[in-house]
Amino acid sequence: MIPPVELLLGGAALAAAAVARAGVAASARRSPVAARLRTLYSLLAALFALRLAASAWASPLPAILLMLVAAWLPLAGLRLVEELRRRHAPRPVKLAALGGALAFSLVAATAGLVWSGPAIIALAAYQLAGMAAMIALLGRGRGDLAPAERRTADTFLLALLIAAPLALTDFHALWPDAPVRGGPFALLVLVLATSRLASAEGSPGRLLGDVALLLASGGFAALAAAAAVPGVARDAGPAVAAAGAAVAALALVADRAAGSAAGGAGLLAALARAPGEGVALLASHPILATGRVLGPKELAAYPEAALEPLGRHRVIGADIEDAEAREAAGEILAATAATHLLRLSRRPLSLLAIAAGGLAGRALDDELEIVARLVEKDL
Repeated sequence: MIPPVELLLGGAALAAAAVARAGVAASARRSPVAARLRTLYSLLAALFALRLAASAWASPLPAILLMLVAAWLPLAGLRLVEELRRRHAPRPVKLAALGGALAFSLVAATAGLVWSGPAIIALAAYQLAGMAAMIALLGRGRGDLAPAERRTADTFLLALLIAAPLALTDFHALWPDAPVRGGPFALLVLVLATSRLASAEGSPGRLLGDVALLLASGGFAALAAAAAVPGVARDAGPAVAAAGAAVAALALVADRAAGSAAGGAGLLAALARAPGEGVALLASHPILATGRVLGPKELAAYPEAALEPLGRHRVIGADIEDAEAREAAGEILAATAATHLLRLSRRPLSLLAIAAGGLAGRALDDELEIVARLVEKDL
């Protein structure tokens, strides 16, 4: 029977994965990064749901499905890293990830009733190799990314570095005496990283701050339990600390999800505090300050007929409904590694190409529309 603390941690991880998946669902229709992240969170939610089912249902089916899901996690993570880097992974790496997923799926479907120790260790090695490949890829080619994209990639890189050793403790064959399994915390760290990035406030430093808060919460829970029940620190201290940290992480995720649903105010708050007006507002927020201005000189290489549809809209993204504007913007967005074009002036046409990272939602479009209204000059 699974210990109560493992049930609590598994339930917290499942809830966090469900909240995170719902949080990126709207952005997934327009952002390849969010779409890959949604897939990853779907697999992680299924993983923890099956773990809970396996503990409550005396049947081999949940264990088989659990291994099937675990087999495809490295490939899903690799596809996410490709989108974060805006580059394909080396072909041998992709083939190895796909081959491993297929091989372990076959093992799960045929010999999954009696997973041997070597098979479990092989699956752990495959997942560790997948994480190592993701970490290596994220560490390369950072200079080619826009600042917002680089911040997103760096935050995920740090999250993976923290999550990798935690995830390995889930394999009992490798860590038979671990008092608490770290897999749920690996997921919680990834979700916390995402919750920051979705509001354009993510950075490695802030993720470290979140992790420090979880450690402090776990320590406080253990101290409080020891004060209330003498001897608990010796017998159940790690479990109590883990439970306190998990509850704190879930509270953070829920709070940020509620704030995101209410409409992100990060950009608007920065505008409200800005000392200037007009074009001076562009320095008020990192997304705007790191944008690239495309004036008549920069746009001269494009046919005038292709640029005309762009002048009809203040904000243009890759998913804009105007087909002519979408087609015209596609080449410029690709050339500037941008996610949005903000109209600064209509005559002559001047645009601000900005990269909002890969998790921008509809709320950002509304905020950018307000920015455009404030800074635009019709010359």
